[in-house]
Amino acid sequence: MQPDQLISVSEFCVHHHIEITFVQTLEQQGLVDTILVEQSVYVQPEQLPRLEKFVRLHQDLAIHPEDLDVVDDLLERLERLQSQVTRLQNRLVFYEPLES
Repeated sequence: MQPDQLISVSEFCVHHHIEITFVQTLEQQGLVDTILVEQSVYVQPEQLPRLEKFVRLHQDLAIHPEDLDVVDDLLERLERLQSQVTRLQNRLVFYEPLES
């Protein structure tokens, strides 16, 4: 992938007022993937929403970068449970008699 199709981590950090070490910590934890191209670090555009979510959690809720993996896991579990509840509600509606 060409660098012009990637997002520079340093520019991202300047724009969001965070340190580059924040992104490095996320990468070390396996939460985001970075790409090294000619001595510059980039992220793919698909990673941007996920990276921005971590920045918001860090800045708005004061969650330490080292703890974001736990929060991410809990949020994913919550989404799966919500999806399961929705599926079960839809199945229940199928079996409930129609009220007149």
